[in-house]
Amino acid sequence: MAKASVTFDVDVRLDLKLGPDIIETELNEAASRGLYLAAEHVLTEAGPRTPWRTGDLERSGDPAERPGAVAVDSGKLRAALGYDIVYAARQHEELEWQHRIRGEPKWLEKTLHAEADTIHKIIGTQIERALRG
Repeated sequence: MAKASVTFDVDVRLDLKLGPDIIETELNEAASRGLYLAAEHVLTEAGPRTPWRTGDLERSGDPAERPGAVAVDSGKLRAALGYDIVYAARQHEELEWQHRIRGEPKWLEKTLHAEADTIHKIIGTQIERALRG
């Protein structure tokens, strides 16, 4: 019985450029991506706490419905998230208002605190992935 053999001649050249600037850029991009994903997560988790009557308020902060609900400043590594409806801030701050169907005041702030560990994990995961390459 004859054996078949295959020979490969492979010439591999690998140029790695790993200077501090490149590493800093990669980590900054990863942190920015993590911030964006974490902000989306907070808005999603805030949904059930959001005061609800017609759904307009909740939709105005839904990243799937309104991509502008999250913005990240990569230079300062800060994320902004929020609701794009005129009465959102007032609904958030009025502690005495009753929300008959569902929701509560300070829903975004409460969600941010409740999800702090998950936020750290989301950002950390993106940075770990960047470090692993």
